[in-house]
Amino acid sequence: MKAITIKQPWASLIVHGIKDIENRTWPCPKKYLGQRVLIHSSGCHGKKFEINMPDEQMKQAFSLISEKSTAGKWEFGAIIGSVEIIDCVMNHPSIWAEKGVYNWVLANPIFYERPIENVKGKLSFWDYEFSSD
Repeated sequence: MKAITIKQPWASLIVHGIKDIENRTWPCPKKYLGQRVLIHSSGCHGKKFEINMPDEQMKQAFSLISEKSTAGKWEFGAIIGSVEIIDCVMNHPSIWAEKGVYNWVLANPIFYERPIENVKGKLSFWDYEFSSD
């Protein structure tokens, strides 16, 4: 199955259905539109990651995810869920959409209660093979 690596906390916000847009400098390839992809949380967090965000709604979102995450910790280097990519546009009205880049519209997230740990990510889309054990 195809996977994409996203830095925390954005990966968790996506699989919990809070963040409905993934911003990229490149358009989502058409063959992935309408497809479900695995969400892999990067081994490190994003440079803009700050808990002391001014918006009360954002604080509540981070608090909710922290409560739902495994043992109250953020997962890094793991497949934590999946999501469908349903469109790719620019200037989407979502609060998560950045201007001047491609906004991948996401829907139907699934959060994995038991993440697949110790998975090394890659750039762009990459293949993950589920083991049979």
